[in-house]
Amino acid sequence: MLFPGAARAASVIELGTVGSTFDAVDERAEHLTTWATLDQRAGRGRLGREWVSPAGKCLAATVLVRTKRLREQQIGWLPLAAGLALADALDTLVADRASIKWPNDVLIEGRKVAGILCERRRTGVAVGFGVNLTLSRDELPTEHATSLTLEGAEGTAPVLADAVLCHVLRSLDGLLPALGTERLRAAIAAELATIGRDVRVALPSGELRGRAVGLGADGELQVDTGDGIVDVRAGDVVHVR
Repeated sequence: MLFPGAARAASVIELGTVGSTFDAVDERAEHLTTWATLDQRAGRGRLGREWVSPAGKCLAATVLVRTKRLREQQIGWLPLAAGLALADALDTLVADRASIKWPNDVLIEGRKVAGILCERRRTGVAVGFGVNLTLSRDELPTEHATSLTLEGAEGTAPVLADAVLCHVLRSLDGLLPALGTERLRAAIAAELATIGRDVRVALPSGELRGRAVGLGADGELQVDTGDGIVDVRAGDVVHVR
């Protein structure tokens, strides 16, 4: 079994070579059922981007979160809550250096190590994420990416993958009752590397520039443009270096 620790936290279906873990999701499955692999060939991210990774060196997983008892406003917090759960999991491996980039990436000292994508399903939300485990520097997709191994985490890819997945499942399950609360908003804001940074935001109406100054009551990124605060509810954010 590839994920023995995670299997104690939820039902984990181990996949071999797969296009995308999203495509394996069975909407009839129980809450927190997870489909996971170390060999995803056609992963997908936000805005139609591909998540491409060498076999055996990255974790790809999708968790089915049942939302029958959640309000719509609570469901909207799932991507950020998943980011917090994932950052918490990685912190245990990289000496508390992980942080969240709004709205769906996890960074280690400014370099992307993981990404998150949520898709609505008939019975809930499929929460997908990918983590760079043991990639070397020349295997990374960009110079602004990193892996757990490069950041000092010890262990083989299977060991790291199981540790991350187990922690994420337990943490995410614990966060679900807090979705939409001020307590969760404050916890996420405290982990957001985006706050305090100059940002460039690609919006359907054009580009927005300013400084990210906070996280709103519904998870929106608050950007000070110099002419006032703009609430960004969806957009592609770049940290200006």
